[in-house]
Amino acid sequence: MSDIRKWDEVNGVDEAPGHLAAFLESATDSYAILQLRHTDDTLYERFESYSSLQQQGKEPDIDHYEVVYHGELPKAPDTPEAVMAQLEAFYVQFNTARPEDFRGHSLSVSDIVALKVGGVVSCHYVDSIGFKELENFALRENYLKNAEMAVEDDYNSIDGIINNGRKDEPETERHSVLDALKAFSNEEPTERRPPQKQAGRDER
Repeated sequence: MSDIRKWDEVNGVDEAPGHLAAFLESATDSYAILQLRHTDDTLYERFESYSSLQQQGKEPDIDHYEVVYHGELPKAPDTPEAVMAQLEAFYVQFNTARPEDFRGHSLSVSDIVALKVGGVVSCHYVDSIGFKELENFALRENYLKNAEMAVEDDYNSIDGIINNGRKDEPETERHSVLDALKAFSNEEPTERRPPQKQAGRDER
Protein backbone atom coordinates (compact mmCIF):
# COMPACT_ATOMS: atom_id res chain seq x y z
CA MET A 1 0.00 0.00 0.00
CA SER A 2 2.90 2.40 0.65
CA ASP A 3 3.82 2.46 -3.05
CA ILE A 4 0.23 3.24 -4.03
CA ARG A 5 0.01 6.11 -1.55
CA LYS A 6 3.37 7.47 -2.74
CA TRP A 7 2.20 7.25 -6.37
CA ASP A 8 -0.97 9.16 -5.51
CA GLU A 9 0.93 11.83 -3.59
CA VAL A 10 3.32 12.44 -6.49
CA ASN A 11 0.37 12.83 -8.86
CA GLY A 12 -1.46 15.27 -6.62
CA VAL A 13 -4.27 12.98 -5.52
CA ASP A 14 -5.35 14.26 -2.13
CA GLU A 15 -7.96 11.61 -1.44
CA ALA A 16 -6.78 8.88 0.95
CA PRO A 17 -6.10 6.08 0.21
CA GLY A 18 -6.38 7.47 -3.35
CA HIS A 19 -8.29 6.76 -6.52
CA LEU A 20 -6.10 3.83 -7.55
CA ALA A 21 -6.36 2.07 -4.20
CA ALA A 22 -10.10 2.78 -4.02
CA PHE A 23 -10.54 1.19 -7.42
CA LEU A 24 -8.42 -1.87 -6.61
CA GLU A 25 -10.01 -2.42 -3.21
CA SER A 26 -13.59 -1.91 -4.38
CA ALA A 27 -15.86 -4.74 -3.27
CA THR A 28 -17.94 -4.34 -6.42
CA ASP A 29 -17.13 -4.64 -10.11
CA SER A 30 -15.71 -1.28 -11.07
CA TYR A 31 -13.77 0.76 -13.61
CA ALA A 32 -11.15 3.49 -13.61
CA ILE A 33 -10.09 6.08 -16.18
CA LEU A 34 -6.35 6.80 -16.33
CA GLN A 35 -4.87 9.74 -18.22
CA LEU A 36 -1.31 10.90 -18.78
CA ARG A 37 0.08 13.49 -16.39
CA HIS A 38 1.13 16.78 -17.99
CA THR A 39 4.89 16.56 -17.57
CA ASP A 40 7.87 16.69 -19.91
CA ASP A 41 8.11 12.88 -19.66
CA THR A 42 4.70 12.45 -21.30
CA LEU A 43 5.00 15.17 -23.95
CA TYR A 44 5.48 12.72 -26.84
CA GLU A 45 3.11 10.09 -25.44
CA ARG A 46 -0.08 12.16 -25.26
CA PHE A 47 -2.75 11.15 -27.78
CA GLU A 48 -0.32 8.73 -29.49
CA SER A 49 -1.50 5.38 -30.83
CA TYR A 50 -0.02 2.23 -29.37
CA SER A 51 2.01 1.60 -32.53
CA SER A 52 3.40 5.16 -32.42
CA LEU A 53 4.41 4.58 -28.81
CA GLN A 54 6.22 1.39 -29.78
CA GLN A 55 8.03 3.22 -32.57
CA GLN A 56 9.47 5.42 -29.84
CA GLY A 57 10.65 2.27 -28.09
CA LYS A 58 8.12 2.78 -25.30
CA GLU A 59 5.29 0.95 -23.55
CA PRO A 60 2.58 2.60 -21.44
CA ASP A 61 4.14 3.37 -18.05
CA ILE A 62 1.95 3.53 -14.95
CA ASP A 63 4.28 6.16 -13.47
CA HIS A 64 3.17 8.51 -16.25
CA TYR A 65 -0.53 8.14 -15.50
CA GLU A 66 -3.00 9.29 -12.89
CA VAL A 67 -6.43 7.91 -12.09
CA VAL A 68 -8.81 10.75 -12.94
CA TYR A 69 -12.06 8.88 -12.32
CA HIS A 70 -13.40 5.61 -11.00
CA GLY A 71 -16.84 4.19 -10.50
CA GLU A 72 -18.98 1.09 -10.28
CA LEU A 73 -19.64 -0.90 -13.43
CA PRO A 74 -23.32 -0.69 -14.39
CA LYS A 75 -23.22 -4.38 -15.30
CA ALA A 76 -20.35 -6.85 -15.15
CA PRO A 77 -19.40 -7.88 -18.71
CA ASP A 78 -19.31 -11.67 -18.81
CA THR A 79 -18.37 -12.32 -22.44
CA PRO A 80 -15.66 -10.92 -24.76
CA GLU A 81 -18.34 -9.12 -26.74
CA ALA A 82 -19.74 -7.56 -23.56
CA VAL A 83 -16.28 -6.39 -22.53
CA MET A 84 -15.68 -4.64 -25.83
CA ALA A 85 -19.19 -3.18 -25.80
CA GLN A 86 -18.60 -1.78 -22.31
CA LEU A 87 -15.28 -0.21 -23.34
CA GLU A 88 -16.90 1.40 -26.37
CA ALA A 89 -19.77 2.61 -24.18
CA PHE A 90 -17.28 4.33 -21.87
CA TYR A 91 -15.64 5.95 -24.90
CA VAL A 92 -18.97 7.43 -25.96
CA GLN A 93 -19.98 8.40 -22.42
CA PHE A 94 -16.74 10.19 -21.59
CA ASN A 95 -16.93 12.12 -24.85
CA THR A 96 -20.58 13.09 -25.03
CA ALA A 97 -22.09 12.75 -21.54
CA ARG A 98 -19.28 13.01 -19.01
CA PRO A 99 -20.19 12.83 -15.30
CA GLU A 100 -20.36 16.25 -13.65
CA ASP A 101 -17.54 15.38 -11.24
CA PHE A 102 -15.21 14.18 -14.01
CA ARG A 103 -12.20 16.50 -14.24
CA GLY A 104 -10.19 14.89 -17.03
CA HIS A 105 -10.28 15.56 -20.76
CA SER A 106 -12.59 13.67 -23.10
CA LEU A 107 -11.60 10.01 -23.33
CA SER A 108 -8.97 9.89 -26.07
CA VAL A 109 -6.15 7.89 -27.62
CA SER A 110 -3.40 7.16 -25.03
CA ASP A 111 -5.89 7.03 -22.14
CA ILE A 112 -6.39 3.74 -20.31
CA VAL A 113 -9.60 2.15 -19.08
CA ALA A 114 -9.12 -0.35 -16.24
CA LEU A 115 -11.85 -2.86 -15.45
CA LYS A 116 -12.17 -4.94 -12.28
CA VAL A 117 -14.58 -7.82 -12.79
CA GLY A 118 -14.87 -10.63 -10.26
CA GLY A 119 -11.71 -9.34 -8.57
CA VAL A 120 -9.66 -9.60 -11.78
CA VAL A 121 -8.15 -6.35 -13.11
CA SER A 122 -7.56 -5.72 -16.80
CA CYS A 123 -6.19 -2.57 -18.46
CA HIS A 124 -7.11 -1.38 -21.95
CA TYR A 125 -5.23 1.28 -23.93
CA VAL A 126 -7.49 3.55 -25.97
CA ASP A 127 -5.94 3.10 -29.42
CA SER A 128 -6.56 4.94 -32.68
CA ILE A 129 -8.84 2.02 -33.56
CA GLY A 130 -10.36 0.03 -30.72
CA PHE A 131 -8.56 -0.88 -27.50
CA LYS A 132 -5.21 -2.55 -26.86
CA GLU A 133 -5.03 -5.02 -23.99
CA LEU A 134 -2.14 -4.27 -21.61
CA GLU A 135 -1.39 -7.46 -19.74
CA ASN A 136 1.50 -6.16 -17.63
CA PHE A 137 0.66 -2.49 -17.19
CA ALA A 138 -0.49 -2.47 -13.53
CA LEU A 139 1.38 -5.61 -12.53
CA ARG A 140 4.86 -4.54 -13.57
CA GLU A 141 5.39 -2.10 -10.67
CA ASN A 142 3.67 -4.34 -8.11
CA TYR A 143 0.85 -1.88 -7.39
CA LEU A 144 -1.67 -4.68 -7.55
CA LYS A 145 0.44 -6.80 -5.22
CA ASN A 146 0.72 -3.97 -2.70
CA ALA A 147 -3.01 -3.34 -2.74
CA GLU A 148 -3.74 -7.05 -2.57
CA MET A 149 -1.49 -7.57 0.46
CA ALA A 150 -3.49 -4.93 2.33
CA VAL A 151 -6.80 -6.77 1.98
CA GLU A 152 -5.95 -10.41 1.19
CA ASP A 153 -7.21 -12.99 3.70
CA ASP A 154 -4.37 -15.36 2.85
CA TYR A 155 -0.89 -14.03 1.97
CA ASN A 156 -0.25 -17.31 0.16
CA SER A 157 -2.89 -16.16 -2.35
CA ILE A 158 -1.03 -13.13 -3.75
CA ASP A 159 -1.95 -13.79 -7.37
CA GLY A 160 -3.38 -10.64 -8.93
CA ILE A 161 -6.90 -11.28 -7.66
CA ILE A 162 -7.95 -9.00 -4.81
CA ASN A 163 -8.94 -10.98 -1.71
CA ASN A 164 -9.69 -14.40 -3.15
CA GLY A 165 -10.19 -15.96 0.28
CA ARG A 166 -8.30 -18.42 2.42
CA LYS A 167 -7.08 -21.72 1.07
CA ASP A 168 -9.31 -23.62 3.49
CA GLU A 169 -12.41 -22.03 1.95
CA PRO A 170 -14.24 -23.76 -0.93
CA GLU A 171 -12.90 -22.60 -4.29
CA THR A 172 -15.18 -20.91 -6.79
CA GLU A 173 -14.36 -20.70 -10.47
CA ARG A 174 -12.95 -17.34 -11.54
CA HIS A 175 -12.95 -16.09 -15.10
CA SER A 176 -10.30 -13.62 -16.21
CA VAL A 177 -11.46 -10.77 -18.43
CA LEU A 178 -7.99 -10.81 -20.00
CA ASP A 179 -8.36 -14.47 -21.01
CA ALA A 180 -11.73 -13.72 -22.53
CA LEU A 181 -10.36 -10.82 -24.56
CA LYS A 182 -7.68 -13.03 -26.14
CA ALA A 183 -10.42 -15.00 -27.84
CA PHE A 184 -12.18 -11.95 -29.20
CA SER A 185 -11.25 -10.65 -32.66
CA ASN A 186 -14.51 -10.05 -34.53
CA GLU A 187 -15.76 -6.51 -35.16
CA GLU A 188 -13.50 -3.72 -36.42
CA PRO A 189 -13.97 -0.69 -34.11
CA THR A 190 -14.35 2.85 -35.36
CA GLU A 191 -11.23 4.94 -35.81
CA ARG A 192 -10.66 7.45 -33.02
CA ARG A 193 -10.58 11.15 -33.81
CA PRO A 194 -8.37 13.70 -32.03
CA PRO A 195 -10.12 15.36 -29.08
CA GLN A 196 -11.88 18.65 -29.71
CA LYS A 197 -10.63 21.72 -27.88
CA GLN A 198 -12.93 22.63 -25.03
CA ALA A 199 -13.01 25.79 -22.95
CA GLY A 200 -11.76 25.24 -19.42
CA ARG A 201 -10.14 21.89 -20.24
CA ASP A 202 -6.49 21.03 -20.78
CA GLU A 203 -5.49 21.16 -24.42
CA ARG A 204 -2.81 19.11 -26.10
